[in-house]
Amino acid sequence: MTTAIAVLALAIAGYSLVRLDAIRDKLDTANAAVAASNSDRELLRAELKSQASRERQAHRDLNRRLDTLNDAPQQLQELASSVEELRGRAEGPERAWSRAEALFLLELAQRRLTLDRDVETAIVALESADLRLASLRDPSFAAVRQEIAKELQAMRAVQLPDTTGILSKLIGAEERASDAPVKGILVTERNAFDRARLPDGMFARAGAILSQTFSNLIVVRKVDDASGSVITAEEALLRRQHLQLLFFAARTAVIRHDGQAYRTALAGARRSLGDFFDLSSPEAQSLLNEVQALEPINIDPTLPTVTNSINALRRMVPSRRGPE
Repeated sequence: MTTAIAVLALAIAGYSLVRLDAIRDKLDTANAAVAASNSDRELLRAELKSQASRERQAHRDLNRRLDTLNDAPQQLQELASSVEELRGRAEGPERAWSRAEALFLLELAQRRLTLDRDVETAIVALESADLRLASLRDPSFAAVRQEIAKELQAMRAVQLPDTTGILSKLIGAEERASDAPVKGILVTERNAFDRARLPDGMFARAGAILSQTFSNLIVVRKVDDASGSVITAEEALLRRQHLQLLFFAARTAVIRHDGQAYRTALAGARRSLGDFFDLSSPEAQSLLNEVQALEPINIDPTLPTVTNSINALRRMVPSRRGPE
C-alpha cells in the first residue's frame, strides 16, 4: 500500500513537473508575445506622433496657402483690369471704327427714309449696322441691337406700292389720252374743191362747183345731251392735252412720293373724263377704269424711323471707358 501510494505520488509529481514545464513554456511564449506587442505599441505610438506632427505641418501649410488665397480676388481683379486695358489698347481703334461705321449706317438709313423713302436701302443699312455691332461681341450693345431689330421688323411690315407698275400704267394712259374721243360735235372745215375731179366742159364744171358750194354752205347736225356741245378742233386738242397733263402730274407725284398731289391729279383726270370725254366709247371708258383703279393706291405709306437706335448708340459711345 505504501509502495502504491509512493508510486502514485511519484507519478503525480512527474505529471506536475511536465505540466509545470508546459505552463512555463506557455508563460515564456506569452511573455514573448507581450514583449512583441509592447514593441509594436511603441512603434504605433511613434507613428502616431509622426502622423500628428505631419498633420500639424499640413495644417500650417494649408493655413498659409489659404492666407495666400485671400489675396487672389484682388490679384484676379488686377489681372482682369490689365487684360482689359491691353485689349482696349489692342482693339480700341477697330472697335471705335466699327461703332462709328454702325452709327453712319443708321444715319444713312434715316436719310434714305426721309429724303427718298427708300425702304429697301434702309433695311440693308440697318442689317449692316447690326452686323458691325455683332462683330464687337460686346453685351453692352444689346439694347441698341434690340432697337435695330424692332425697326427692321417695322420696315419689313411696310406695304410698298408697285411704283414701276403704277408709272407704266400712267405712261400708257397718258399716251392713250392723246386719241381719246372728246364729248361733243367737232366742227370741221369746209371741204375744199378738188379741181382734179371736176368734169370737163364749162357748164358741167360750173354746175359741179355750184352744187358743192351749196352743199357746204349749210350743214345740219342733231345735238343732244349725250353728244354734248359743239367744239372746235382746238378745244378738243386742249382737253386731251389737259388730260395728259393730269396723268403727267400724277406720274410726277409718284416719283416724288407726294400722295396728296397724286390723288388730286387722278381726281381731276376722273372729273375731266366724265365731263369732257365720250364714255360710251371703249377708249374713254378704259381710261376711266384705269383712273379708278389707280386712285385708291396709297403711294405714300407711313414709314418708320430709326431714331431710337441712333439715339441709343449715340448715348453709349461717350460712356465707353478705357483707352481706344
